[in-house]
Amino acid sequence: MNDKIKPQDQAFWYVKREQTIPLRENLAVDVVIIGGGMAGLSAAHAAVNKGKRVVLLEHYYCGSGATGKSSGFITPNAELSFTDYAKRFSFEDARIIWDCINSGVNDIRSAVTHYNFDCEYMPQDTLVIANTKKAMQQLTTEYNNLTRYNYKTALYDKNNICNSIGSSRYYGGVGYKDTFSINGYLYCQEMKKVLLSKGVQIFEETAVVAISDHIVQSLHGSVEAEYIIVCTDRFAPQMGLLKQDVYHAQTFLMLSEPLTEEQARRLFPRKSLLVWDTELIYNYFRLTIDNRLLLGGGCLLNTYARTPTHDSSYMFNKLTRYFAKMFPDQSIQFSHMWPGLIGISKDIAPIIGRDKDKQHIYYVSAATGLPIAAALGRYAVEHLLDGRNELDDYFSPYRSVPIGGIVQKILGTPFTFALCNGLKTNIP
Repeated sequence: MNDKIKPQDQAFWYVKREQTIPLRENLAVDVVIIGGGMAGLSAAHAAVNKGKRVVLLEHYYCGSGATGKSSGFITPNAELSFTDYAKRFSFEDARIIWDCINSGVNDIRSAVTHYNFDCEYMPQDTLVIANTKKAMQQLTTEYNNLTRYNYKTALYDKNNICNSIGSSRYYGGVGYKDTFSINGYLYCQEMKKVLLSKGVQIFEETAVVAISDHIVQSLHGSVEAEYIIVCTDRFAPQMGLLKQDVYHAQTFLMLSEPLTEEQARRLFPRKSLLVWDTELIYNYFRLTIDNRLLLGGGCLLNTYARTPTHDSSYMFNKLTRYFAKMFPDQSIQFSHMWPGLIGISKDIAPIIGRDKDKQHIYYVSAATGLPIAAALGRYAVEHLLDGRNELDDYFSPYRSVPIGGIVQKILGTPFTFALCNGLKTNIP
C-alpha cells in the first residue's frame, strides 16, 4: 500500500462532535426510534412534524454507521434499478417503488435547503457507465423503461460518453437528472440539531439491551412508547431481530488529495457527476466540495466478511489499478481509506414492516442507499399513524426468499447472502 495512505476505521470527515447525552432516566412518549442514521432521523422528523412526542436512541452517535461512512450519492438508482424492480414485480409496481425512492431524494434535498444544512450539498447528475457491450444493452433497456414512465434520463453511447467523462474505456451510460451529493455524516449532525430544536429527545451512547412489549430498555434507563420503530440497519441481528434476514456487505472508500482544476476538468470535461459502473460489485466515484476524488468499491474476497477490514492493501491496489486502467492519463494521489458495512437483505431489496407478533414494532432495515433510507423512515411513521401501505407487500420482513432455515445454518450466513445476492434480479 502507498506509504502516504492513511487506513482508518473512521471516515475522513468525522470531526469532533458536541457532547453526547446518554439515556439515564425512564421516559414515556408516543414514538421511540432506535437508530440515528438516515432512516432513524427521517422517521423522527416525520413523527415530530405530526405533533408526536419522540425519543431517538443511538448506540454510538448520529451518523456513526453506514450513513456517515457512505459516499453521499443521493440518487434513486442504487443496488436495484427500475428494470430490476419491474422484472421482480411489474412495471406499475416498479413505478410505485421508484416514486417512493425519488421522494427520499426530494426529502433530503428539502431538508438541506429548508434548514440550510452545512453538509457539502452539491447538485450533480448521476451517470451509470457500462464496462461491457452487454452491460450497455442492459442500460439501454433501463433508459427505455425510464423514459416510458417520463422519468428524467439521458442515454450516452460510446461515441459521446467521452464528452461527459474523461475516459474512452466505457461503452456508454445512462444519466439520471436532479440528483446530488452530500456529506452523510454532516447531514446527520445537522438533522440532529433540527430535531432537538423541535423537541425530539436524542440520547446517544445508549445501547438498547432489550425490547419488552412497549418498553425499550437501555443500560441506565427505559422508554415506554405506543410505537417502536427499529432503524438499525445491519445491527438488527445484534439485537436479536431479523437474525436470518439481515446481514451486511463491505465496501471501501478512498479519498484523494485536492485535485487541480485541470485534473478535475480531465475527469469531468463538462460538469461534475456522480458515477458508478456496471461491475457486479461496482466501482463508483465523484468529486467532493473541496475537489477531492472520492473513489469506492469492493470485491467478493471481503464483501461478505464477518468483521470490517481496516487495513486492506488488496483493496487499495484493486481500486487504484481500476482507476489507472480507466483513466490512464490521470495521476492522482490518494491519502485516506476506510471500510463501511451496509445492511443488506437476501434479495437486496429493503426490509420494512410490522413485527408479526408485536404490531406496535416496525422495522426499517437493509435500505441500501440514503434516499431509500430517508423515504422508508418517513414511510414507517406514515404507515403507523396514517395507514399508508402501498409498499407493504414488496418489502415485508416475511417475504419469500430462496434460502433460509436449516439450509442457511448449514451453509453459513455469509455464503447464504453471497449466493442469494448473486441471484438478485432473478428472485421472484
